[in-house]
Amino acid sequence: MNDIAYDVIEMYKATYKDTDSLDVRQVYHWVNVARSFIIKQRLEKNIFNIYEEEIQQIKGIVLGAVTGSTGVVGSSSAIPSTIPRTGYQGTITRVSYPYSGTSLLTFNPYPVQIVTQKRFQRVGNRKFNGSLFYATIGMDKKLYFKTYTLTGIDRIMVEGVFQNPIEVMLFNSETDPYNAAYPLNSNLIKDVTNLIVSEKFQFILQQTEDKVPEDGRDSTTK
Repeated sequence: MNDIAYDVIEMYKATYKDTDSLDVRQVYHWVNVARSFIIKQRLEKNIFNIYEEEIQQIKGIVLGAVTGSTGVVGSSSAIPSTIPRTGYQGTITRVSYPYSGTSLLTFNPYPVQIVTQKRFQRVGNRKFNGSLFYATIGMDKKLYFKTYTLTGIDRIMVEGVFQNPIEVMLFNSETDPYNAAYPLNSNLIKDVTNLIVSEKFQFILQQTEDKVPEDGRDSTTK
């Protein structure tokens, strides 16, 4: 992230000969927004066109029983939002279990389907679909997992394409997320920076010009 963000700052200085540096925190936000926009545009054309480099893991998500829901367990906290995808529950690509701490013990004994909240209410009784388990994201942004026969699943791992990669890294307690590998295909870095230059730089320039009256004097002077 830092490599991209500071490249943007240097481009800004070079383009507008401005000695005032952009706030790097603002640039971090721009990079995340631009990345999400570009990925979402691609998924709107092909919902399965997900690049491996864009996928992140959230490890060791703690699950607990859900009051009044037999066979359903839910995450103890909300998980970061994934990039929207038409007809799908965001861009979660895999749920893995069982999990212990931060280590995946075995491969899934049964596959997990990620479904919408509405479908989650109807499926998972294992009467006709005994080889499937289901997961969904609730309105509270928590992940819910449905199983009627397996017990003792108290942690899972979720993989997907998330809107804010830094939020995922912080969720995983990474100590230096801004210097960690950023989940973006290297071929798209230029697209991200170009989008920021075309959309954000002009906005900043316009704000600066609006503060200067036609006679060129600072409007705060008397």
